Amino acid sequence: MKKRILILLGILIIGGGAAGVCWKTGVFGQQEVSGDVVYVTLISEINGDAAGVSNRYAGTVEPQETVEVELESGRSVKKVQVKTGDQVKKGQLLFEYDLSSIQDSLEEAQLELDRLKNEESSLNDQIATLEKEKKQASQDNQLSYTIEIETNKMNLKKNEYNQKSKQAEIDKLQSATGNTEVRSSIDGVIQKIDTSKLSTDDGDSLDDSADDMSSYSDTGSGSSNAFITILSTGSYRVKGTVNELNIQNIVEGEPVIVRSRVDSSQIWHGTMGTIDKDSATTNSNSNSFGMMDASGDSQTSSSTYPFYVNLDSSDGLMLGQHVYIENDEGQEDQKAGLWLSEVYISDTDTDQPYVWAMGKDKKLEKRSVILGQYDEELGEYEIADGLTKDDYIAYPAENLKEGMATTKNREEAVESDNVDMEPVSDMSSDELPADDNMDSIDYGYDGTDDTMISDYDTGDMTDGDLPDEDLVPIQDDTEAE
Repeated sequence: MKKRILILLGILIIGGGAAGVCWKTGVFGQQEVSGDVVYVTLISEINGDAAGVSNRYAGTVEPQETVEVELESGRSVKKVQVKTGDQVKKGQLLFEYDLSSIQDSLEEAQLELDRLKNEESSLNDQIATLEKEKKQASQDNQLSYTIEIETNKMNLKKNEYNQKSKQAEIDKLQSATGNTEVRSSIDGVIQKIDTSKLSTDDGDSLDDSADDMSSYSDTGSGSSNAFITILSTGSYRVKGTVNELNIQNIVEGEPVIVRSRVDSSQIWHGTMGTIDKDSATTNSNSNSFGMMDASGDSQTSSSTYPFYVNLDSSDGLMLGQHVYIENDEGQEDQKAGLWLSEVYISDTDTDQPYVWAMGKDKKLEKRSVILGQYDEELGEYEIADGLTKDDYIAYPAENLKEGMATTKNREEAVESDNVDMEPVSDMSSDELPADDNMDSIDYGYDGTDDTMISDYDTGDMTDGDLPDEDLVPIQDDTEAE
């Protein structure tokens, strides 16, 4: 059974119970019947709604790489050449170290090295003098000379070590005098400059009043020692979050569509990346379906995990932009001609297929159609003749009859609770597969703020319409088709 048909049937079952009356709401349109009045839907609207059956996840555009520039110990900054929010190129000057402070340190270190050398010479002279006097001293004084000589030899070894350390410091300072500039190692944008790490006596004030990029901070990553943080540009990825109940829906390597929140027609393609299971966050939320934990507490805790999408191209995306992530099920593929889901077409296995359509007199009629190609993946037929996108059709039900009045107003149709809305199908309920690629029907709640957004619209239902019993979510079968 095709995935889209099973999704629709599942919505019919749940939608019928939730409303308290037998009427259908779904991605392919709505049908309600009150007495002899049948709700009909414009075909162009049906086809427009059919593109959004995928679950959506909220995502944020972030850089593939973050570079943190630290200050060298003992060095002060002379001038910072960038501000927060600036775009920088690889090799661009970020800041300069104060050379005067290095020169002062170098002079001090050189003076200390000279003092140690003089001390070495003095210790050698003392040792030579003591050894000469020891030869002429009495037996009683030999021990005192020996102790004094060994003490000076120990001081001489300490002096040699101090000279080596001071020479290494001088070499480092001399190298620093020719390396006062720090440049960017990547193309990117300045996310943050930690002005608290600037010397308070350098006489410079830093203007860091540009657009604040700290709002896009990946909390938990980032060094407290960083002076300047640079986010790479030109190579973005998308970070999303998924609840533990829906984590099985994230399959690494699966194609995905990233869609702009502002303009739904603006999309980017990519593949699902990894789930960071080591960075889970736990939230305690009230479950909207009345589900309770073992203790009977409706305040249940759930964990969310970040996952990442690798983009084929990030052209047009902005750092920090909020987007939607949805599995790529061919919803963006455009087919020529008029296509209609097979769930609206009766007797497709005969030579006289038909749909229930609104006639010119606004009465319901059986409209014969000529079928063309069949899209097995989406469960759609090409309508070669018999319908146009401007026709109105009804979802087939066993109680439909020709001549019934039609309405385009849903509220007008929902006035009776005695209508059997079982969908017409060539298969009985016993023939439906138990778990053949059955997609979960998600109502948009997964325990996190804006983590999952479902395209299944329940906006016309009130809290009173929802069933009292707990809803048990249907689990996705993530096996590759």
